[in-house]
Parts: sequence; C-alpha cells; structure tokens
Amino acid sequence: MRILVLHQNKFDRLGYAKAFDHTRHDVTYAGTAGYIDTIPADVRCTRVVLEPDQPVVDQLRPRLLAWPPFDRILTRHELLIAPAAELRAEFGVRGMRPDLARNFRDKVAMKTAVAGRGLRVPRFLPATDLLKVDVEVPWRGRTIVKPRGGSASRGVSLCEDFHQARELVAREQRGDASFAERYEVEEYVEGGLWQIDGFLFRGEPVAIQASRYVGSCLSFENGGPLGVVQRPHPELEAFAVDCLRALGGDTLTFHLEAITTPQGPVFLEAAARCGGGYTVTAFRRRTGIHLHTLDMATEVADELATEHIHTPETTELHGEFQFPGHVYGGAPITVDVPAELLADPRVLTYQVYPAGKPTPIKGSYRPENLPLSGLITDSDPDVLESWLSDLFAKVTVTPQSGVPAPLVAAQAAS
Repeated sequence: MRILVLHQNKFDRLGYAKAFDHTRHDVTYAGTAGYIDTIPADVRCTRVVLEPDQPVVDQLRPRLLAWPPFDRILTRHELLIAPAAELRAEFGVRGMRPDLARNFRDKVAMKTAVAGRGLRVPRFLPATDLLKVDVEVPWRGRTIVKPRGGSASRGVSLCEDFHQARELVAREQRGDASFAERYEVEEYVEGGLWQIDGFLFRGEPVAIQASRYVGSCLSFENGGPLGVVQRPHPELEAFAVDCLRALGGDTLTFHLEAITTPQGPVFLEAAARCGGGYTVTAFRRRTGIHLHTLDMATEVADELATEHIHTPETTELHGEFQFPGHVYGGAPITVDVPAELLADPRVLTYQVYPAGKPTPIKGSYRPENLPLSGLITDSDPDVLESWLSDLFAKVTVTPQSGVPAPLVAAQAAS
C-alpha cells in the first residue's frame, strides 16, 4: 500500500511506527523541514520537505500527478485536515472528503448541522450578517466573536453585548475586507466547560472520555493557566456522540467541547483530531488506547485495529495543567513553583521551561512550549481540581524584564 502522510508533529509522539509497517508499505512523509527532521534515519520512507509559507495542496499536487497513486492520505494535525481531504477528493483516495472536513472546521457549518438534528447550540450568526443595515439583535448579554476556522480560542473576542460585537466586526472589516467572511458571532453561554475525547468507528464510540476544564482556552490565550480533569459523564458523552453523528462523523478521532447548563448540554465545537497538551497520554492511561495509533492503523486496514486496544493502565482519573508561553512575546522567563507541589505523589510527569530560553511567539499546548505543564492522577476528580487551583494560585512566571506577568483569572464558562 502507498501511504502519504502530511506530517506536522514529532515522529515518535504520533506513533507512526506502531500504526503501520514501514517495511511493508511504501510511505511518504511531507512536512516542513523541522518536522521531517524528527523522522529517525533508519525509518524506510520517502521524505518531502514543504515550504512553510506556501499552500500544502499547491506544493503536493504536481508530485501526486507524477507519482503512482496513493492508497491512503493521512494527517494528525488540524490545519492539515482540509488539505488532506482536498487531495483525497482530487486524486480519488478513500477517506474524509472536503464537505465532511468543513463540518469539523467551520464553526457556522458545524453548528448548523448540529442544530439541524435538534441538539442545542449557542445562537449564532455569520459575521457577514452583522454588516447588514437591518439586522435585528438576536440575543441579549455577552457575545463571542471568533474565527470560523480557528481553534484554541485564538483570535476570539468576548464582547459585553451584541452591539459591541457588531462594532468590533465593522471596525475590523474596515481594515480587512475579508474579516467578516472569516468570523462568526455567538451568544455567550454560561455554564461548565467540558471536553469530550474519543474514537468513533462506523458511528459507534470505541472509547470516550469526558473531562471538565479548570479555566478555559480563552483565558489561556490571554495569559491564564488551564487545567483539565477527567470526569465520567454518561449523559454528556452520549450527547457528544449524537453531535458527532449530526456532523457526519463515521470513523474518526474527535475532540468536542460542550457546556453544561441547568437546561442540559450545549454543543460548542468539534474537531476531527486529538486534544492537545497531555490529552492523548491521559486518554491512553485511562482507556488503554493511544488515539493517534488506533486512528491511523484503522484507516490503513479499513477495519477496527483491535490489536491497538489494550487493558487500561489504571482505573484512576487524570488531570493536566498548562501555563501559556506565547503571552511573553518571546522573552526568556523564570518559573517559580513550590517544590512540594511538584514532589506530590499525584504528579506523574511535568516540564518546566528552561530559564533564559526565549519563549515561543505562537500559541501552543505542546508541553515543550509551555512555562509549566504536567499530568496528575487521583481517584477523586474533586481532589484533582482542588490541587490544580492550589497550583494556579502559587506559581509565578517572570519574564526577563523582572516584572511577574499577571495571570488571568480562570473562567469556568466559554
């Protein structure tokens, strides 16, 4: 079998070597130089270096026209899901097509699909509707303005009301004529923020895990620490599966976010990929499944790769903590964290950013890019949440200027 992998991560982290046999299959990896360099020299494959500032499809199309046909096109990175789908459609390769990929990327398309099945979503509008003179105020209270194709709350603005959101869109549109086409607005829904992760095979969940946020991706984007704690929630997990089916999900890894309210769960958004940070590790320990490996092995075999479903390592629950690094503008930092917290037996692993090393400019949930991150475990999710709150209150991150950066207060709602 000929396999093309659109590669944008560390090779070992994704589990490629476990997912398919590189001596049996003819595998080509295409990615930017930094990621191609993570492939061990002894791995039998073809390596294609892509330019980071040019469209992936435009770079690969001439090669695919010249090469023998591929049987699979795989990717594990959200920004490459749409290019992979486009290439599959153009070259007749089985797998996710652009229409389905759009449902897991475009916030307007996904909420339209989910609401169409009678499942609750925030009230929303394409930002282009806000430019109309006669648009009526569709809801009261706080309003979110977010990129239709964004992730991790990057580019998201929280406005006090619909009028302020409309002013923001109009102002941005004056400086960027395509702004409204790329954004949407939605009502701010108060409640608990959750992520639900898992793997769906032919419409049925193979494994699924709900986890509650301590903080939010929006507060993380603006400088606040973020925590996630596994909490089994059968009702919410069933709701997530209904949402995935409404989106057209059949066989895929998923990372879905929802809000719990007294009136029931509200769908927020979903992606056809794994969650960031320590989600894959926490999920594997809890369920016995490494999501990347199971997904790719199943896609290659066209059947559920049961050899990658193992007995869980533990029955305990897990939590993770992440402190953002992108808010320091590239400045080196010093992380001050009480030693007794990191020595706590609940801590399975952690990483502290090297003192004096410049911080990344772009937002990231990868542990190596964060001032402080780690994985904890306990049988009681309340204990994990309390431990995270204690950590968040006691850690100080100081940029090289010597002035500690204020941490944004954690928000429980999206």
